[in-house]
Amino acid sequence: MHKRAIRGGTLAAAACLTLSMGLAAVPAYAAEEADDGYKVLVVAKTLGFRHSHIPFTTQATIALGQQNGFTVDVWDPAQAALTLPSTPFTSAENLEQYDTIVFASPVDGTNSQNPASPRLLNDTELAALQGYIRAGGGYVGLHAATDAMHAVPWYSQLSGGSARFRNHPAQQNATMRVEDPNHPSTVDLPAAWARFDEWYNFTANPRKDVHVLLTLDETTYNPGNGRMGADHPLSWCQNFEGGRSWYEGAGHTDVSWSDPAFLGHYLKGIQWTAGVVGDAGDCITFRETRETLSGVEGDPALKAQVAGALDSAQGAADALNASGAVVALLQLENVAASLGSQSLDQKIDDLITWQRGVARGAAPDDAEGVPVQVAVVDDPGALTLTVGNYGDAVVLTRVATPTDRWRYSGNLPELRVTDSRNATQAGGGGWAASGQSSGFTSAAGTLTADHFGWEPRLVETRPGVTLGASTTTALDGGTGLSVPAPLASVGAADRRGTTVLAAGLVLDLPVAAAEGDYRANLTLSLFPVD
Repeated sequence: MHKRAIRGGTLAAAACLTLSMGLAAVPAYAAEEADDGYKVLVVAKTLGFRHSHIPFTTQATIALGQQNGFTVDVWDPAQAALTLPSTPFTSAENLEQYDTIVFASPVDGTNSQNPASPRLLNDTELAALQGYIRAGGGYVGLHAATDAMHAVPWYSQLSGGSARFRNHPAQQNATMRVEDPNHPSTVDLPAAWARFDEWYNFTANPRKDVHVLLTLDETTYNPGNGRMGADHPLSWCQNFEGGRSWYEGAGHTDVSWSDPAFLGHYLKGIQWTAGVVGDAGDCITFRETRETLSGVEGDPALKAQVAGALDSAQGAADALNASGAVVALLQLENVAASLGSQSLDQKIDDLITWQRGVARGAAPDDAEGVPVQVAVVDDPGALTLTVGNYGDAVVLTRVATPTDRWRYSGNLPELRVTDSRNATQAGGGGWAASGQSSGFTSAAGTLTADHFGWEPRLVETRPGVTLGASTTTALDGGTGLSVPAPLASVGAADRRGTTVLAAGLVLDLPVAAAEGDYRANLTLSLFPVD
């Protein structure tokens, strides 16, 4: 850090304040895979159109298992050398041996919605799958997994929140865009992922029910009849009835299953649904949060207020306004805390983390603080102001209340005023110190300095020192530090020696303020007084 001396007149110390509003975009998943082996079932049985990628998918899954500590069973009579001799869907108890089940394009020809059409799973097998999921099982849906059991609403919800395969244009290059960069299956992907594949259009947009991971940019290809428009989810996940569900709509081409990026994405989908990496918060949904709220006991009016706020937040998220969703959730979280449900509080926190990641506004929960970059020292034997702890950041921590604003508080680094002037130099007077801030600027905009205030403090007891009053920020009707505010002063009788000062810093911003890294200068001035 730089140091400089300013001689004569007003002495100023500049400090840089960085406000990083938001939570860190830190992946929640485990850094290492579990050492214990586990089992995965690949279901590729077909009663309708059969995709050529199925044997490639099967072999790739077996290879991934060999490399990553899981074994693979296959249920696909068309792969006679690999398949189990009979259906594994005899009961939920039998399926418990598998940590997750991969549905690899098991098309069954039920898109006519005729309940009499043969299904991939009959009633007994479907009941086994339902029991397995409700007991905490995992589901991975690949490509045409959304083109099976069309007449079974429960399966539609499991695979895609009612999004079913509708049609597809010719295979072509297109760009997928990572919407949630923090999920284990997307954290290593490029933000814009260009691939050649067969791109599905769906019967419905699943966004309201699921946690979208990837979207398709329809401006990068011709989606043909059935186009979904500006919001075209392609990969998603959810916590569903006690289990975990993950879906990827790409993977039609055989070469997908030798593409390292695609295989890494798929592997993490397997591992997340198996519970090997990550946690349930990675795939939080508004639907899941509402289900938790419905089970919370408490004031009905307060629950209704929380439900309304969740609706507002989801409305913003569904409109692709993640920043607006964050604002609504921040306004909500302290109200919801009054219900006393740790489970609900955690889900709201997970929603905030998710939407911050989508907004690309993720930042450390604690701002970088007020790193002091300049110390001011005048000539020896004179009046001096020294800002201590050079370069040390003051951590600004967001507090819980009030709910209409961002409020950060921290401490200014130690300030030492040393008065070694003789009587002639002092001219029979004392000294005073004050502070003033500039506006906060960033790429996100400018916030005026009246949102920044302080509460002066005396670190070491000393007679004769008068501390300045606490400043009131703009949200409470004050001017903050937009104008000079007294820090401390002392008269002639008590001026000599060293006075150690500090100040508690407060930053009040409207909840609707855009998140980002804001920087401002806090200027400290020391001057003699008569």
